[in-house]
Amino acid sequence: MMGPVPTTNNSAISLVLIAIAIIVSIAIVLYFVNSKHEKSERTKIETPNNINSAKTKENFATGNEKLDTREGNTKPFDVFLCYKKSSGRDYADHLKAGLEELGLHTFEDCKDIPQTVETEESWTKVRDKALQESKYFVLIMTPGFNLSSEVITEISMARKQSNKIFVFFRHRSMARNIVVNLGNESLDIGKLEQVSFETKEELLRLAHNILLKA
Repeated sequence: MMGPVPTTNNSAISLVLIAIAIIVSIAIVLYFVNSKHEKSERTKIETPNNINSAKTKENFATGNEKLDTREGNTKPFDVFLCYKKSSGRDYADHLKAGLEELGLHTFEDCKDIPQTVETEESWTKVRDKALQESKYFVLIMTPGFNLSSEVITEISMARKQSNKIFVFFRHRSMARNIVVNLGNESLDIGKLEQVSFETKEELLRLAHNILLKA
């Protein structure tokens, strides 16, 4: 008959297991403490670089904008687009982009007057300079253009300058006989040479043929 199992071995095994558990717990705690410390150090090292990188990108972008503004201010415009914003903006946008690709520096107030211009006087000064230096005055006639005070002002100014070549584009939805009241006089565009168009693509094609041959 077997006697009782000795308890000495069981106690030794328990002590060993407890010791192992303590060692594992300490190792886990040290691991997390060390990981947190390394992460903190990486943040300290990387943050300045990230900030510098962001500032560099910001400065680079700002520099490009300033450069573009300077170039736009120093390079004379070849073409001045006159149009009514509510009905002719899409045509003007497409025409400007196409003419620029062809090498004709084209003024469109919505695109070429900096957004930083806050006063009406400053806005007018930029517009007037572009109008004065441009060779071609392109009038995009869309519904209601002759009721726009801005369009009337630009036509009046252009007619007082001797260096202008006028090109009149009329949307086909409009009658040919158009009279514009300029205040001191009336301009009968119906008696002048006009070019009719339907789409913005057709307008660009016609303008390309006329302006490059002029």
